Amino acid sequence: MKNLALFLFCCITLLACEKSSDSNLSSGNTSSSNGSLTRFITYSNNLYLVDNSSLKVYSISNPGTPAFVKSVPVGFNIETIFVLQDKLLIGSNNAIFIYSVANPDNPTLVSRFNYFIPGRDPVVAQDSVAYSTTRNFGTNSGGNLNIVNIKNFANPQSVGRIPLENPYGLAINGNALYVSEGANGLKVFNKTNAYSIVLSKSINNLAETFYDIIVDGNLMICYIESGIMLFDVSNKLDPVFISKLKN
Repeated sequence: MKNLALFLFCCITLLACEKSSDSNLSSGNTSSSNGSLTRFITYSNNLYLVDNSSLKVYSISNPGTPAFVKSVPVGFNIETIFVLQDKLLIGSNNAIFIYSVANPDNPTLVSRFNYFIPGRDPVVAQDSVAYSTTRNFGTNSGGNLNIVNIKNFANPQSVGRIPLENPYGLAINGNALYVSEGANGLKVFNKTNAYSIVLSKSINNLAETFYDIIVDGNLMICYIESGIMLFDVSNKLDPVFISKLKN
């Protein structure tokens, strides 16, 4: 249990660093057990954790004694991780790397999707489409919501980009895509047509800075600068503010 406690402490510390360091503020899964800014995720009794340049694999089949399996070099400025089917989507500041975990102990590179403009990029995905945000380096404004066709994991294709003011984390909830926009609030997109999404609602009257989003059933949990903000998303395209929990 001592090893497990230390292991979990390290994971929690990594999450805490995301809020304290802007360079780390940049995947979770569609069931939203993680936010899109996370640096670790579980799949098939393994924990996958990214640092600045590599993907580390730990076996958690015996939770009392988590075991290091291997480290896989990925690139530089690696920031986020997301799991879809048996693939890991790993976000760096200039690309999305797709790794297969068909053999969970041995992640293998499938493809790499490069961005036109380097930035910081959380990524989420569902079915055959991935969405990511890139935020310009060295500024507090300017960025894009990127739409990527991943029907063929080996050959991801750009479908389009939507300019945003200051995008951070994002989450998928059925036909809705939620995007955090820092001090600009939240954007809600209708993704009924997954490759041609439409802005449905902007929430920018709450005087908070939004960083990341988790959806759990009809509850949307927003990670904000001062703590946590909760919304009812019974109507997925029309989040309703419930309460705010301050740090």
